[in-house]
Amino acid sequence: MAPEHLLAIVDLLGRRYTLEVFWCLRGGSSSFRALAARVGAPESQLTQRVRELREAGLVEVDEVGEYRLTNHGRRLLGVVEPLAGWAEGWAALSPRQRVPRGSARQAADELGG
Repeated sequence: MAPEHLLAIVDLLGRRYTLEVFWCLRGGSSSFRALAARVGAPESQLTQRVRELREAGLVEVDEVGEYRLTNHGRRLLGVVEPLAGWAEGWAALSPRQRVPRGSARQAADELGG
């Protein structure tokens, strides 16, 4: 994969509320109102994010008018779920544990800098 493609998907998911919408849909279809209640996004921003996810081919509207992940969305979910697990472990680390041993930052901290 070319780096620009990776940057594009990270940019999309990094937009406010986008990853939350995507994450809510991992459990199945959801109406717009249910998404709005779960995500807590203003309606205009939620509309924009759902549109962007649809344009990216990650979300579609099902037969009853609810939003769900597409095949591509479910494939991406297979990548995002392990990343979420990693993030949980990382968040549990103290700031000191996050600094690699021998890093410049650690050396400056130890010298009082």
